[in-house]
Amino acid sequence: MSSDLLARHCTPRCTQLVERAEHALLGLSPLNGYYSTRTRETLVDWACTHFKTVDVVVPGYEAAHTLTAAGVEVPEAVHRTRRALNRLRVPARRALPRAGYRHSEQHMHTWTQLANRAPYTASRMRAETAYRNAPALRRAVRQTTRCTVQHAAGGQEPTEQQIDQAMDYVLAELPLVTDAPAVFNTNSSVFVYHFTLPTALIERCSHEHVIFGRVNGSLCWCAAPCGTVANQER
Repeated sequence: MSSDLLARHCTPRCTQLVERAEHALLGLSPLNGYYSTRTRETLVDWACTHFKTVDVVVPGYEAAHTLTAAGVEVPEAVHRTRRALNRLRVPARRALPRAGYRHSEQHMHTWTQLANRAPYTASRMRAETAYRNAPALRRAVRQTTRCTVQHAAGGQEPTEQQIDQAMDYVLAELPLVTDAPAVFNTNSSVFVYHFTLPTALIERCSHEHVIFGRVNGSLCWCAAPCGTVANQER
């Protein structure tokens, strides 16, 4: 493993899935300073070294909703989002070919593009249903959204209406936590991101057979569908 990255796995199941190293899904955020150019390239290099296949995903239009909820005018929010997403993609496009991915664009995705995949849309619908029917999950989604909007607004506490406007960001990401193997047609997947989800979201994801680890400040969700390692340890 690269000396720049340290993996700490929270459960034995997580360790097993990481050791299987079948697929890594790197989630990159356009609104977080953690993802410097060097960090992005290092994460892609690390993933390509340690996993059989790698995909990179960035937010879609939902990222602009976060900015508009924080008070940014729509044209400026769209402009800033497009610029930030382009900056995210460039280092990954450089790193993937170095690892032997000749068609790197086939491994670069946005949430908007993934909406064309039936497993993603089905999982997104389940997340939205859970949001409506599970109070603990709803609170966790709103709390996560609140923190995101507050950060984008320079620390100003958002209203409930602002949270409503931006919560699609979190809901659009949940399918990558709970159903990445189905979305990317793998038996297991490690989702690498930069922060730890609230307890209620962790419990929801655990119900969907998701295990957690960390990579140098980036959270790894190791998702295993029924019938694989996750079932063996019940």
